Amino acid sequence: MRNPAAVLLGLLNDQIVLTKRSAGLRSFSQHVCLPGGMQDYSDETLVNTAIREFNEELTFNGSLQVTACMYPEYSIVSQQQVYPVIARLDGEITGVNQDEVERLIMLPLEQLEDSNFYVHPHYPEIKHRFCLDYDDELIWGLTAYILYKFKDLKSYIR
Repeated sequence: MRNPAAVLLGLLNDQIVLTKRSAGLRSFSQHVCLPGGMQDYSDETLVNTAIREFNEELTFNGSLQVTACMYPEYSIVSQQQVYPVIARLDGEITGVNQDEVERLIMLPLEQLEDSNFYVHPHYPEIKHRFCLDYDDELIWGLTAYILYKFKDLKSYIR
């Protein structure tokens, strides 16, 4: 099995920080996802991994406070455990690393409460497909599933 990965579910002004990955990346190019990546030998913990990856992908001026960690999920596509780390962000994102990120997407927390948000736009009859349509982007797979699970936790974390 590959090294585990961690993603940062960053909460900034009642919005969740998402990125659209650059087209030139080898894996998951142009997918919308939470900032994150594989654990590096220099990362003491997976929380460190999530924070390091967040800082590699985005230019953030402010403070970051880890508030919780969710249970890990297994990514069938990458065949690895992915650990979501939830953090409260106080500050502003002033740029993106264009080698890794095509664009920044800020998802309002209230969007998670809309039941239509979880319906696949091309196959609405299929239930339990975690596919979210927002800001002309399709959020699907593990990222959509993590957001769906976070929906029930957010009232405890805010």
